[in-house]
Amino acid sequence: MKRALLVAASAFALALARPALADDEEPPPYAPHPPPSPRVVPPPDATFVYADPQPYPSLAWLALQFLPSPEVGFGGVKRIDPLGQAQHETLATFGLRWQLTPALWSWGTNRRISRWRFFVVDPLARHAGSIELHGTLEYLWGHVDRMLVRPGVRAYFPLLHRGEYLSASIGTSTYQYENTARVAYDVGAYVLFGLFGVNVTVAPAHDPLTTIATFRIRYF
Repeated sequence: MKRALLVAASAFALALARPALADDEEPPPYAPHPPPSPRVVPPPDATFVYADPQPYPSLAWLALQFLPSPEVGFGGVKRIDPLGQAQHETLATFGLRWQLTPALWSWGTNRRISRWRFFVVDPLARHAGSIELHGTLEYLWGHVDRMLVRPGVRAYFPLLHRGEYLSASIGTSTYQYENTARVAYDVGAYVLFGLFGVNVTVAPAHDPLTTIATFRIRYF
């Protein structure tokens, strides 16, 4: 009897404590446990930035700059035979070439990073599509037997896999030969990230050095 009275009193107390529902309000569904609180997800980190590579001169870069590219030059010379008549001969000469790139602008790199390179040029920036200012120092033996300094400009174009497998170039340069300014034009093709290539330089108006074929070895 006492137990029944206790249960009835508890039910009456719960009914009084429960808030009254409006006429158009449905009672909440029965839930054995309180509903979980919603998970609060923090906003994503927006502080990430793109790494901008900044190549700088190193011992490896300096050592590779001293590595020359062999070349063969072809040109015509005039000789006087024993009879006093002028004879035109085409001669070949061997030489070595070094190149330095003071500035390069690449249109093949990601637009979010700098397109400029100074002195240290990574192969991707050069052979993915670029234009460079360069200076060439070369020494030729044989009938030329002199050192030439060529400032010039050259453009590179990717052909296969953004230039990593194959790329090409066109350019022009100028040099002094016997106190006369000369103009030359060059075309080239390069493989293996530009490590190896063949470059042909032509100076149509310069008979002693009309054509130079260079086997170019260059990484930076």
